Amino acid sequence: MQFTLGEIEGAIHLWRVRASSDAGFAGSVVGCALARLYGETIVDHRVVADNELDDVERDALRVFVRMSTVQQEAEVQK
Repeated sequence: MQFTLGEIEGAIHLWRVRASSDAGFAGSVVGCALARLYGETIVDHRVVADNELDDVERDALRVFVRMSTVQQEAEVQK
């Protein structure tokens, strides 16, 4: 599985909204991992394969992808 910059941005938004505050998100393990990944992805101008990710990055992105897939399926059924 590969993750695009847009998916990383979406995951950041999802996890930031779920956090108790922006500061709480920024200081969290997930927040730091996604911020680092986001920066690397911008610098390298590429998609990221999940075998290149650490466990925190991979889990955070997979949760986002799963949730967005469920949301898209629900919208299609409307």
